[in-house]
Amino acid sequence: MQRFNIYKKSKKFHWSNTLIIFTLILSLYIISLIKQNFFNPEKGLFEDVIMKLMLGLFILVFILKTIGLTKPKAINGEFSGFLEFYEDYIIIDQEKFKINEIKSIEISNDDYYGKPDAITGFEPSLSNGTNNQILLRFKSGITKSYNFELYNEYDMEKVEEELFYYYSKGKIDFFELAKILRIKSKTEIEEFRNKISLLK
Repeated sequence: MQRFNIYKKSKKFHWSNTLIIFTLILSLYIISLIKQNFFNPEKGLFEDVIMKLMLGLFILVFILKTIGLTKPKAINGEFSGFLEFYEDYIIIDQEKFKINEIKSIEISNDDYYGKPDAITGFEPSLSNGTNNQILLRFKSGITKSYNFELYNEYDMEKVEEELFYYYSKGKIDFFELAKILRIKSKTEIEEFRNKISLLK
């Protein structure tokens, strides 16, 4: 049985590498301005200390950027329960949702652990795999969404049989299913359409 970790993002304030670096740079700049405007502006020990601090800061930036190329982003939240797919129901964090009560299912699964991510600031450049989402629209009008973790790029293929069943029941449309299973080219899509044409 394949199951995926449910991820809940923390709402607490988090000191990121980028925020720490910019805070240090701003602090040094403000200290320099205060020294120039309110104290003796002649060069001396103070300027030497500032220059050494700036040099140390640039070395720190270089180290963070280098380490970040091979390190995944921090998990700023927690894992709580599992996402599990079955033919007649879906379990999310121990709550069971019956397929016949669901109007539609949408899944965003473009993220996975170690995926190269856009390098922003001084943060690690590899993804932690938690930026995936399942959205359930119920016949009652209620909508529920959850984030979950993917460790490998093609892990959703492990629940292909259950996804096919949801498609046959009209819960997932064809192009949504193709997207989930990472079928992109026209040739692959046509072959896939022929493969599942007998499901409905």
